[in-house]
Amino acid sequence: MFKKLKNIILKTDSFLYKKFGSDKSTKVLENIKEARTIFTLLNEIGKEDRVRFVGGCVRKSISGENIDDIDLATILEPDEVKKRLNKKDIKVIDTGVSHGTITAILNNKKFEITTLRKDISTDGRHAEVIFTSNWEEDALRRDFTINAIYADIEGRIYDPLNGISDLQNGVIKFIGTADERIQEDYLRILRYFRFFTQYSKIDHDQNIIRSIKKYINGLNKVSNERIFDELNKIIVLENLLSLFFNNISKAIIINIFPQLKYYERLKIFNTLNQKLKSKYDVNLILALLLLDGSNDYEYFCHKYKTSNIIKSRFKNISENFENLKSKKFYLERNIKKLIYLSNKNDARDLLLFSICVNNETKIFPIEALLDYVNICKIPKFPLSGDYLKEHGYETGQALGKKLKSLEEKWIENNFVIDKKVVEESLGKVSEN
Repeated sequence: MFKKLKNIILKTDSFLYKKFGSDKSTKVLENIKEARTIFTLLNEIGKEDRVRFVGGCVRKSISGENIDDIDLATILEPDEVKKRLNKKDIKVIDTGVSHGTITAILNNKKFEITTLRKDISTDGRHAEVIFTSNWEEDALRRDFTINAIYADIEGRIYDPLNGISDLQNGVIKFIGTADERIQEDYLRILRYFRFFTQYSKIDHDQNIIRSIKKYINGLNKVSNERIFDELNKIIVLENLLSLFFNNISKAIIINIFPQLKYYERLKIFNTLNQKLKSKYDVNLILALLLLDGSNDYEYFCHKYKTSNIIKSRFKNISENFENLKSKKFYLERNIKKLIYLSNKNDARDLLLFSICVNNETKIFPIEALLDYVNICKIPKFPLSGDYLKEHGYETGQALGKKLKSLEEKWIENNFVIDKKVVEESLGKVSEN
């Protein structure tokens, strides 16, 4: 009952923000019991707040979005933070102590806790920092005003740079000058386009675009892992299509990622019902932007050091790209064959991918085929090497080839094989 009531409250908060632009809705954060525990350990009764939520979790909370990462800022230095948390046996990981950051894990929830700091030198990738107890100094070294909003555990907002106003008005504004912020960390070019796509209600500020074009080559100094991670965050945006239909955004993003040339497919993706859309993960959406029947994806995977799982999924789609144009592909018997020869996940990927690349799929029952994949029982080949040995075959290449030949006949006959066919193939047909 309490959980249902809590969900109703959260949905109401989200609705009110979207409808009326509410400037304060941190209920989601306030109700995280693990956060309350950490706040209690780091704060002291009767003293000014020593810890606050900051950045994305605050921005998402007041925007009514789902919260994934939780960042905290504190005036306490890392050693003191660790000392206080260790007293209560809270797991602490040194994720970036030199920059004042540790990660606390409580009940499988992660909290990235960073000491207030200001940057004293940067090289476009890394920063040399000193710790501070001044909240405004900490805000001034951040990237965008919408990421410099703080909130305590009771929902009291600290917004020294008017980030909430910019969030409500859909203005993506660098803190200080775009030139300065970009040169501190060139990845902020991509972060700008992520936030612009997600929140902006006005067109690009031309001064910002000039700065981005001026320093775009600085991305070459940023690790490809960081760039790929940021790309993944862009790809899962609900309104990703708008990124490619804003001429300025599209030109710059395609300049950075020239392989993402099939963005038109997103038009079809956007027409899908929510049930179908939810079946596409970040890698399958990336596949829509990237893949055709060539092996061009291999360079992309090499450059961004993607996992072997991603490479395998891309290979499956690329190698079957032409097959998706055939009506025969969409027969249940052929889906079953695909499942047997690979796996159910590969079959799902191909069916979902085909929706957005093949206009003919409208005449095929894709959703029904996806349901079929779920219930399909993977056939088991009824013959074995031992069976062939009983019919005179000895272990070796001949046995392996014969077994493979029989398996192929079994598959082509929709996973059925007559005993007589087997005996004829083995040269053991009865005289009757």
